[in-house]
Amino acid sequence: MSLSAEQAAVTESLNNHNLVLALPGAGKTHTMISFISNLVQNQNNKVIALTFTNAAAEEMRARVGKLVHGQKRKQIFVSTFHALIWQQTKKHPKFNGRMLLTGSSHQRVIAFIIENYRNKFNIAEQHKFESEITHSEDGSELEKSKKESVTYSFLNVCQKLIKLYSETPFHEDVEFEFSEVFEIGGVNHFYNYYLQKLDELKYWPLDTMCVEVTRALIVGDIEPINCTQIIVDEFQDTDLVQYSWVKSHGLAGAKITVVGDDDQSIFSFRGALGVHGMRMFKNDFNVITHTLSMCFRCGSEILSSAGEVIKRNSDRINKVMNSGSQIEGEVFLLKSSDQEQELEQITNVIMNNAGQSIAVLARTNQELNDLEKHLNSEANIEVNRINSKSIWENDHLKILMHFFCTITQLNPHNHLIPLLVFLQESQSNIVQIKASLGGAGFGHCNINEWDLNANTILLNQVCQQQWHLADCSDKEKVMALIQFVITSFSDILTERTQKFQDVFEEILWSMPGATLLEKLKCIEDFSNQIKRRDKTDELPVLTTLHGSKGLEWDVVCLMGVSADNIPHTMPGVTITPALTEEERRLLYVGMTRAKSKLYLSWFGEQSRFIEQAFGIEVFENL
Repeated sequence: MSLSAEQAAVTESLNNHNLVLALPGAGKTHTMISFISNLVQNQNNKVIALTFTNAAAEEMRARVGKLVHGQKRKQIFVSTFHALIWQQTKKHPKFNGRMLLTGSSHQRVIAFIIENYRNKFNIAEQHKFESEITHSEDGSELEKSKKESVTYSFLNVCQKLIKLYSETPFHEDVEFEFSEVFEIGGVNHFYNYYLQKLDELKYWPLDTMCVEVTRALIVGDIEPINCTQIIVDEFQDTDLVQYSWVKSHGLAGAKITVVGDDDQSIFSFRGALGVHGMRMFKNDFNVITHTLSMCFRCGSEILSSAGEVIKRNSDRINKVMNSGSQIEGEVFLLKSSDQEQELEQITNVIMNNAGQSIAVLARTNQELNDLEKHLNSEANIEVNRINSKSIWENDHLKILMHFFCTITQLNPHNHLIPLLVFLQESQSNIVQIKASLGGAGFGHCNINEWDLNANTILLNQVCQQQWHLADCSDKEKVMALIQFVITSFSDILTERTQKFQDVFEEILWSMPGATLLEKLKCIEDFSNQIKRRDKTDELPVLTTLHGSKGLEWDVVCLMGVSADNIPHTMPGVTITPALTEEERRLLYVGMTRAKSKLYLSWFGEQSRFIEQAFGIEVFENL
């Protein structure tokens, strides 16, 4: 594949620090692979290419391998930030020999260290603080602020501090609002204790590892990696710790090339610097800026519409946007009176564009859940849910299905055993119960033979008393059963599972069939289809706007582009200009996934972002 003049200029800028601004679909990966190929023509060059995900790293390795051959491949190292820093720890005696912690193991170790610190220095478990409330739960500013007393556990306070310290290598600049809790030597005393215990336990939580390696780089305790060039993909997603790590290598002599698009910065909740990181890079180094202004993905009308949306942001780098697509593209505005009509309209979009790659994007997973239920149960349309779990794979749904399938004796062997595990019954009892059942349901089991826990005994009683409701078609009786189970097992069901009751009932009533057993069978069938399905490009894709980043389809439908959904407000999150601009960037990302057709769908009042881009007169005529 040949290079455009803009792309070629990047690949020839071999001895400079480079900032490459790349529009969606501008061929940035092709450009960077060609750039790397040019770099390794000099046998003295050692190139590190950094990505944010393992999948992106694997793709880059594969594409490099097709263009770069023989010994020159040894001059290139492709990695994620985390994997490279993990390798770096192994070369430092203070950091070597530790186990990397993620997920629940990470949280357990941190809680263990915090509790030891609290006990050692006799610190109270609960702490009360006076807080000034300036915004309501929906993020809107109050006319008059009010004082409120808030209680945090010592565990929660310490977790906040560790998170804050993991977001920057410059701990001396951190201001911590709960510092009075740490009477013994202040916050640094606790944090140093935390690091000491991690060293003794030989553990590394991922975020702590990254920030401590970067701090060691800055002060000279760790040598920079021996390389001549560092290339950072998706640079707008870089956080302060990652940028500081890159900067340390640049100051040590490596030439830095970063590629990204500030208009596609949508991960501020992960600490992504976005346009501010690009400005920092330009301030810290003598940078040559390149722009890949030709979008080869989007039809001209689609790119123009997306451009009208994003240009309303003030905190961005202005750039030319040209379409290099051979098609003009089409943009459709779909206004509905209510949610049901919107779901029907989206269903028609999917059916009318059969044979093309198509995706429906939404701001939240709940919207996708509603659509997926509608497509599966009303239109018999199978979908491929990516970057999030299908509603049929939801953990809360699984737990409730285990309960009601066990009670109604629907495939009880498939549901009883995981349910007994959830109820924390002993393994030996579970084995004996399984062996004794034969083909019967749990309500027929003689439980007097074993010393069972209270929840298992209660389950047996419910099965004996309620199994006959399997053939019930009376909605009130079925809802009473659901409420009875939720209430009876409230001590072991999480709050989120209990709140899932409304969703479970919605799913149940949307299923075909007259009786409870028939409806449960339909839910189980959908769940099993998801497990067995071989995901292919032929199925319509459902994903969130965040999950769509880096992907493309012939046809894209953005659902829920309404005034109360985009910009989206989270409970307790203050609405700021910065968050509003990020929501506009998120919409821009979704719009630029489309090649030939873009549908914007909503019910109620349209988002002001769309109104600004298309003009109020358009909506008055819809």
